[in-house]
Amino acid sequence: MNIINRVKIKAHDSMLFTQVRYFCFYALLLSTLNFQLSSCTSYKQLQYLQGSIDSVKYSNFKVPEQKAQKGDQISITVFSENAAASALYNGASLATGVGVSANNNQQGAMNMNTAGGAHYEVDKNGDIFFPKLGLMHVEGLTREGIKGLLDTRLKDTLLVNPYYEVKFTNLKFTVFGEVASPGVFPLEKNNLNIFEALTAAGDLTFYGKRENILVIRENNGKREFGRINLLSTDVFNSPYYYLQQNDMVMVDMRKQKAAGQDQTYLRNISVYMSLLTGISLLINLFK
Repeated sequence: MNIINRVKIKAHDSMLFTQVRYFCFYALLLSTLNFQLSSCTSYKQLQYLQGSIDSVKYSNFKVPEQKAQKGDQISITVFSENAAASALYNGASLATGVGVSANNNQQGAMNMNTAGGAHYEVDKNGDIFFPKLGLMHVEGLTREGIKGLLDTRLKDTLLVNPYYEVKFTNLKFTVFGEVASPGVFPLEKNNLNIFEALTAAGDLTFYGKRENILVIRENNGKREFGRINLLSTDVFNSPYYYLQQNDMVMVDMRKQKAAGQDQTYLRNISVYMSLLTGISLLINLFK
């Protein structure tokens, strides 16, 4: 073999070795990037209620009572020993299904309830229009507060030993953001807590920020913003632990989500580069 052929073979082997080195380098680089992206969210960031729970510290709690808000639907039934008098306040004497307010615009209108009692919607002023009594301001009142107001307004009527049943019938809360099933859910009990609310929405996704849950609440005509850390046991003492009607719960997204979504893109690039490098090596081997 002459010296020229030896030089060509040596040059070819050198180029092949260089390509193999580049292939190994790129494969190692992409594998490292994929590993770093996949490990951005640590296991500790996904754990709820980290640390020990002091049973004495968190043993006492008070569930806040729901209060009437604008737009709420309220069912009120009046009972007494005088059934005929009670019927006057339960809509039985009305010829139509709607009671007209003093402003004649159906604010705080009442709908007939054939099963007893009537349904009211709290108007934009926080009022309902109650039969025989006219406008009653109920915004900010609890069920017991509404009962007390009725007692005051109905004390000089024909009712004998009256008592009342007051229900909020359209209570709801909203969960959105990094949860499995965001949506609007009925608030079916007075003591629904943040964990139950998130469970109703399918729990947080892998990328949900457990340490920074935002609760948006309307209270007495003002909007409040509260933060909850589900990693801390102090969540039990938060005023936003128990949800109220119309609360909105937002679960923020971790920055790693965008990077995590890019992993598929990077893996595809890695595969394509490997194929191209392999094809290039085969071409050079058979030249």
